[in-house]
Amino acid sequence: MMNSERRIYPRLHVNIPAEVETLSGVSADVNLINISMSGMMIEGDTQLLELKAPVEGTPLELSLHFGLGSESLHCRCRVVYIQRQSQSCVRYGLCLLSIDQQSADCMQAYIDANL
Repeated sequence: MMNSERRIYPRLHVNIPAEVETLSGVSADVNLINISMSGMMIEGDTQLLELKAPVEGTPLELSLHFGLGSESLHCRCRVVYIQRQSQSCVRYGLCLLSIDQQSADCMQAYIDANL
């Protein structure tokens, strides 16, 4: 196999402004730094660390809102890991939980066109 990308869903490196929101309505501005059809990575400031799950000890789930081309995409994600990059920069690895069909089609087309 020539391609070193062995994931089921290849990741596309991007730099797209986005917003995450908790179930309780607390939001933070972030940047998407990679996307795939199974998840994405976001980067933001320490405000991200203030986002909490409604029940302590349960996974943090977020609504993610971002634009691709002329489309606005919305999906639900679960935080699967947190990476502290520096004093003021945090990365969250997100697993995609749900996305509407139109957003999924748009994301797949964007990934295919840019890989």
